[in-house]
Amino acid sequence: MLELKRRRRRPRLPGVLQRHGSFILFLLVMAFFGFLAQIQWIGYTVIVLYAIFAFKRDMPAQTTFILALSSLGVVPVAIVMGNWLIAQNFAAYSFVLFVLAVIELVFDLQRAPRTK
Repeated sequence: MLELKRRRRRPRLPGVLQRHGSFILFLLVMAFFGFLAQIQWIGYTVIVLYAIFAFKRDMPAQTTFILALSSLGVVPVAIVMGNWLIAQNFAAYSFVLFVLAVIELVFDLQRAPRTK
């Protein structure tokens, strides 16, 4: 007699907001505060808050590299739009994010097991 196999239920994948929620929120906050170009310290405050969040949650360094590349991608867009001050701010944000990503990468490499 033939037996019918029961199909296994696939685990539900979390939604886009659950997987990339902090990344999307960071981009929106950086875009909002970046376009308030006169208040550059707010962007740095957001980066510091993100750094604390990333170190507490042990986020991979790739996430910070993606954020840095995204903020660097805003620079030419701002230059084309004629907002040199915003381009300057996002260039500074991307530099700080690259430094933060390198620091995170060093910590990741220190935590990784060494092979002989």
